[in-house]
Amino acid sequence: MIRAFGRNENPDIVFVWEWFEFQIALLGESHAGVLRRLMSLEMSARPHEARLVGLTPEEVSAYFDAQRNQLNLLTMFELLATTEAILRIDFNERVALKKKDRLSRRYRELDRANGDNIRLAEDLLKAMKDAVTEPKVVSDFLGVLNLRNWLAHGRYWYPKLGRGYTPNDVFDVCRDLILLIPPL
Repeated sequence: MIRAFGRNENPDIVFVWEWFEFQIALLGESHAGVLRRLMSLEMSARPHEARLVGLTPEEVSAYFDAQRNQLNLLTMFELLATTEAILRIDFNERVALKKKDRLSRRYRELDRANGDNIRLAEDLLKAMKDAVTEPKVVSDFLGVLNLRNWLAHGRYWYPKLGRGYTPNDVFDVCRDLILLIPPL
């Protein structure tokens, strides 16, 4: 059994993506089932569908659209948070192993200078951008961090994202950044 609030020693964006695809499939099946029962006037609703009794097909579709939108936002946040965990674990391993590659050396400098106060954008990603062959990949991830901040802090303002993001976009940006991390 996985403890809900334990340390995740092997964060994995593919696992997050597979969870997302499974949830999308469940939403689609539930949506179709509700519409079928609504059309056959057999709305003996399941407990989680009771709130849909008496709604029109358009209202049911709007409800499921809102559910999908919320799932999209949660998935994008989880992808970004998981990627941050991967970066921080890589940082800790590089510092501990004292490897001689450019990124490991830069991380050790950061560790000596900042200790436990390593910031994602200003420290880790800046060091990574200076040490890797494709800095645009790091810049793309930096661009999506405004989305993470907006999601993490309750979405009470209009974010300046520069572009719209879908879960697919965020997955691609995160995957590309993870693949850019030099091997230990």
